[in-house]
Amino acid sequence: MVRSFFWSVFLVVALGSCSTGLPSPAPLPTGATYEGLWDTNWGQMRLAQRGSHVHGTYKGFRNGSVSGDVDGNLFIFRWTQLESRQWGRGYLQMSPDGARMAGSWGYRKDYGNGGKWWATRAAE
Repeated sequence: MVRSFFWSVFLVVALGSCSTGLPSPAPLPTGATYEGLWDTNWGQMRLAQRGSHVHGTYKGFRNGSVSGDVDGNLFIFRWTQLESRQWGRGYLQMSPDGARMAGSWGYRKDYGNGGKWWATRAAE
């Protein structure tokens, strides 16, 4: 119950900041990494992290890739869809427990005109 409350507060803060631009980064939770498999509202996403750079692929509703850099708990990326060749920008901010991310995506240079994007770490 307490965990759900804190996650709800995190989502409200992270997603509510979309209209004013990118949220401020916070320190990455101890031991957390972006690397791995994530279940998202757009399908499954696999991320690899090398230093502050993260690159990955997603498949599901559309297939594509994400590539960008992290600053603490904030992953700022460019996404590209394979078939349609659409592209844009987005961000995902990691939760304090390192198990979830929430943010938004947009077309071209906008970070939020496409919609919300959230992810939960998947079992490998």
